[in-house]
Amino acid sequence: MPRLSKLALTMTLLSGIIGCSQRTDHPGTHPQEAVVHETGVKLSEQGPPDSNSLENANSGTLDDATAETSTTKDNSSSEPTARAAEDFPEPAQVPEKAERIYAHATGSEGWFIYSALQGGQASLLTFYSPDRGANWKSSAWKLDPDINQKMTEHHIFVAMAKTGGKNQIWLLLTSDPGAGLMTKKLYLSDNELQSFSLVSDVSDKVDGYISGVTFADAQHGWIAASYHGSVTVPLYRTTDGGKSWVLQNIDIPEGFKYGNVSPPQFDAADSKTGSLAVEFVSDSETRTYIYTTKDTGEHWAK
Repeated sequence: MPRLSKLALTMTLLSGIIGCSQRTDHPGTHPQEAVVHETGVKLSEQGPPDSNSLENANSGTLDDATAETSTTKDNSSSEPTARAAEDFPEPAQVPEKAERIYAHATGSEGWFIYSALQGGQASLLTFYSPDRGANWKSSAWKLDPDINQKMTEHHIFVAMAKTGGKNQIWLLLTSDPGAGLMTKKLYLSDNELQSFSLVSDVSDKVDGYISGVTFADAQHGWIAASYHGSVTVPLYRTTDGGKSWVLQNIDIPEGFKYGNVSPPQFDAADSKTGSLAVEFVSDSETRTYIYTTKDTGEHWAK
């Protein structure tokens, strides 16, 4: 798929993370991100968290969590050049049974999220380093019971955009389908994953299996999905930072039955400019169309 200059970095850096036409025919990909830069954050010299401290870090849920932070040290040097997450040093004090479900790195900054069970309840363990793993901030968050007993890479979708020199990170968490229903909740962090606020519950607003989430800036975002047999392309748009969502109209070409949409990509230097890939499916063929926008996704043209 064509790329725009300086396009937002993709979240698919990590171990196949984050895509999901959810376990059906068309696996999706994770969202693209706006380019992020070093923040110059100063961290304390506290000791790293161990399994016990993470177990007790927070007795609340993700909706009302309070961060527990600490740092770790290693001998890695800090480098300004961008590197893939797989080359970024991982946090040293990750509990043995925790599973990495998200990782992203840009320059000297790295963001990691792990899934773990704490007292039988699903939890997210988050780690952020501003200096290529020399120091880490960490926090532990117990999830709402209606999400999952254990999160996997197929249940989490992440988008990142820089606004006013500050990273904003959106987490879209989904449950397994149950009785035809799936919980889908969108959270926002503006302090490098150290605390979250619930932006909206989109369970009854977004149909289909989520394939990704993208934000071009603090206000304009998209949730992409797949929904076989639907007469509409399941692409949902927000213009108020994720509080409300509406279906964005993308016509299905004649002869095709439905469309699977990937989250749009935006130019990091110009958030008005972006591209969108939609895979249309008929009985005899599958064809991908590329759409572009010059007005932050208000209109898409082939």
